[in-house]
Amino acid sequence: MVGDRQGWLRCLLAGAVFVVGMTGTTLPTPLYPLYQEKFGFSELTVTVVYAVYAFGVIGVLLLAGNASDTVGRRPTLLWGLGFAAASAVCFLCADGLGWLYAGGCSQACRPACSRGRHRVRHGPRPARGQSRATLVATAANMGGLGCGPLLAGLLAEYAPSRCCSRSPRTSPWWPHRPSSSCGCRRPCASPGP
Repeated sequence: MVGDRQGWLRCLLAGAVFVVGMTGTTLPTPLYPLYQEKFGFSELTVTVVYAVYAFGVIGVLLLAGNASDTVGRRPTLLWGLGFAAASAVCFLCADGLGWLYAGGCSQACRPACSRGRHRVRHGPRPARGQSRATLVATAANMGGLGCGPLLAGLLAEYAPSRCCSRSPRTSPWWPHRPSSSCGCRRPCASPGP
């Protein structure tokens, strides 16, 4: 019974790391109109920024989708968290369109590189309950994707006047950076390759 609880704890921690990463991939979605207003680019340019992310995910999945099978799950998860931190830095430093493209490329590499569903299902998990581990992975994926725009919208609207950031474009990225860094501790502490 104790071993089963520890297995579930590991599974849920892996799911939490996945939630953080997937939240970061959708964090800029409600911020693009603010970037558009600040930098003065067109709706077509916003579409191109989105397309950079979408084509980036497809490209990285095609080229490096099986990286965890080759080099192991821990290095690919760490690379994915590194890309999450890099995209946060790009969006924090954004003073032009180039930073948004770089942030979109970094974001594209994160989910494609880490493939969280694989991490949670095939990583440390309870001895029984493969279907429960799959449920955790699916909930982490959908929950993270859904929480990103919600969190960014709330922080952009209400946090700029209450935190160190005075800009609604940067306030959502300040809490994401430390959470990505904390997520790096989980794969380093987990057993296995």
